[in-house]
Amino acid sequence: MAEKSAAPRFSFMGDSISTFEGCNPAGFDVFYEGDRCARTGVENRRDTWWQQVVEHFGGTVAVNGSFSGSMVEGAGFPAASSEQRVEAIGSSSASPDAIVVFIGINDYGWGGPEAQAHGAGRATPACSCVEEAERRVAALAPLDAADRFGKAYDSMLGRIRSAYPASDVWCCTLCPGRVAGAVRSTFIRRLRGVPFDSYNEAIRAAASRNGCRLIDFAAYGLDYEAADGTHPTALGMRQLSAMAICSMEEQGAFGGVVTQRARDRFEEAFSSCDMTSESCCDKRSCIGCPFARGTGNTWSLVCEKPLRSRS
Repeated sequence: MAEKSAAPRFSFMGDSISTFEGCNPAGFDVFYEGDRCARTGVENRRDTWWQQVVEHFGGTVAVNGSFSGSMVEGAGFPAASSEQRVEAIGSSSASPDAIVVFIGINDYGWGGPEAQAHGAGRATPACSCVEEAERRVAALAPLDAADRFGKAYDSMLGRIRSAYPASDVWCCTLCPGRVAGAVRSTFIRRLRGVPFDSYNEAIRAAASRNGCRLIDFAAYGLDYEAADGTHPTALGMRQLSAMAICSMEEQGAFGGVVTQRARDRFEEAFSSCDMTSESCCDKRSCIGCPFARGTGNTWSLVCEKPLRSRS
């Protein structure tokens, strides 16, 4: 592996959670722009989880190749397993020292690319779009949805490793978001019938098979604060970055050790409220549940069941 530079260069492969206005390739859909920045408190790039990771390690951003709404699985761009997305995280000057992959929440939310296509999701690959007459409301995911996701994640990592052999690749597991102000978890863990944890198991397995390192957000057992249950607030961004930094330092990223600065960052990020993650209920899926904020083509990963009636 090539010797790392004094100031490590980072590239990112992600979805809306890792976008910010003016920071992603031209033509890529962005979530954090305009009024959404004010609503979430994520008002400049230094408020984002990824920029905080870069600055902690004294690095620079080569390319943030994140695309709002995108999935890993899909029949072409902007799916993260496509050649175009992998090419987009490269830089003309030099290969990145580290590539951080944090994507998959849309795969879980849709339950597969067919539902995304039939529901006319904004980030649906053009070659898989269907005629308006064929569109339908997304419901239960196929039973093998997480397995298919794992194969697509494998394909994405294979392309990344082939294109950037000298780069360290860090794969992030998915992390549950919690609606800002909620005192307990609001995250839905079986939206379309396939367990959320199955997607994280697929990420861990794919990372291991492809010789990648793991930032295991899910292993912390914590929620991050999210304005709508998915997109982090400024506090949620600090919580994600704190977990990422501690995980990377624990694994000796860039020759370092776990620093007091990282410990203090983690403590501050989670000091305001108990963010322990827990299941909202044990239903097989949320389809048709009156407490699910959204389950169709405008899905939401939020359970609105009153706290006193949660099982």
